[in-house]
Amino acid sequence: MKTLKLSDFIGTINGKLLQGNPDDEIRKIVKKANNLSEHSLYFHSGKKAIRDDCLLGKTNYTVVTEDQDILSKVSETASVILVANCKDSYWRFIDYYRNQFQIPVIGVTGTCGKTTTKDMIKHILTRTMKVHSTLFSQNGLHLNLHYLLGLNEQTEAAVFEMGVAYPGNIKNSGKYFKPTIGIITNIGEAHLEGCRTLGNYIRAKGEMLDVLSDEGILFINADDQNIKTLPIASFKGRVLSFGKDPAAEYRAENIQFENNRMLYTLHVENHEYRVSIPGYGEHNVYNSLAAIASTTVLGIPIEEAIQRLSTYRTMERHVKIYNGAGNITVIDDTWSCNPSSVKSAIDVLKKTSDGKTEVLVLGKMQRLGNQVSKQHIQMGKTIIDVGGVDHLITVGSSARLTGESAIALGMSPDKVHPVMDALELEAKLAEIRKEEMMILFKMSLGKMDPSFRKVVEKYRFT
Repeated sequence: MKTLKLSDFIGTINGKLLQGNPDDEIRKIVKKANNLSEHSLYFHSGKKAIRDDCLLGKTNYTVVTEDQDILSKVSETASVILVANCKDSYWRFIDYYRNQFQIPVIGVTGTCGKTTTKDMIKHILTRTMKVHSTLFSQNGLHLNLHYLLGLNEQTEAAVFEMGVAYPGNIKNSGKYFKPTIGIITNIGEAHLEGCRTLGNYIRAKGEMLDVLSDEGILFINADDQNIKTLPIASFKGRVLSFGKDPAAEYRAENIQFENNRMLYTLHVENHEYRVSIPGYGEHNVYNSLAAIASTTVLGIPIEEAIQRLSTYRTMERHVKIYNGAGNITVIDDTWSCNPSSVKSAIDVLKKTSDGKTEVLVLGKMQRLGNQVSKQHIQMGKTIIDVGGVDHLITVGSSARLTGESAIALGMSPDKVHPVMDALELEAKLAEIRKEEMMILFKMSLGKMDPSFRKVVEKYRFT
């Protein structure tokens, strides 16, 4: 966090200094009174009074409050700022702090690819810039303040994931981050337990249009049908697209899978570039297009962005391919599981199996709310539509619906294997094991018993 003096922002938050020195410094903000320490700032916006024991032995802190009676509780070395509306003052402070940094801030949202796109952008920029970003896939709203305060005098650019669990999430994150560039990677079926309907979810993703200023730049996936339903024409900033569509400003063609890399030709205006990125899957082509496009508008030459991206390291458990014992190949895509990512992973399986026996191990698709049964049944049709697999192992009662759907649509029942726990999964894999086999593990391991991870690791490393 950039160090501030109380005098820097008291007027901005409509505060009155009841006690303390205007030159006192703030070096961090805390969310709870019991976390107060020297040079920290706490906004007391709750209705309950701060407990005396939270303040015992603490000095040189600052409290912003509506409660004038707090003066009888605080240390003589503490500063107290009285405000009429603490929540309003908090947001005024957030606005003030973000405006201290006139830097490019990239906000990334989408059903799939947020983390990879964010990390690709950071990888491209960090060679020449000091970049701050969200960590891994941790994009919960409770982390927004932490990430905002990560901006300091050395920061030259920032890239933040902006997730959606409920409508209004991106608007909330936008208040903290104020992105100057927005990216929507794609919009599929996900987080329906909070958004309830796909329409609500699409609109929630579309809040990116609201949080960008009229001078902002929006990058969208030109091939995504749900994105096309957003009111893009109403956005007053600049809109650029990426994808395979002939009209995309950043267009990919001649896409190839080769030696655990994706190769493609990038067309920008009247120029062609050959791109090579680590990892498999057309979804990563889209992620790389968004990364190249967004860093190009920040002044990184396209050739340089492509060269930097060639050394990007793919994330663990994100369509990661391993060669196991013999000719068994494992695709570990167990970070998360939703309909869009399942389709992408199956595409990789189909395009890389090269005659090997194809095995799909499918767990429950997460965060689908009342759509959970419908989406699992629909996935059975998706599997059949892409040509099926040699063996489908479904894990749990929800995924079992996918197997039943596939059978109803013509898949042989002796090729569909429902299991309920890790022991059954391991036994079934041993039963159908062949020397030349490719296994796609598509599950959200973080939501499952740890014993399932041991099964995946057994096949990855033996």
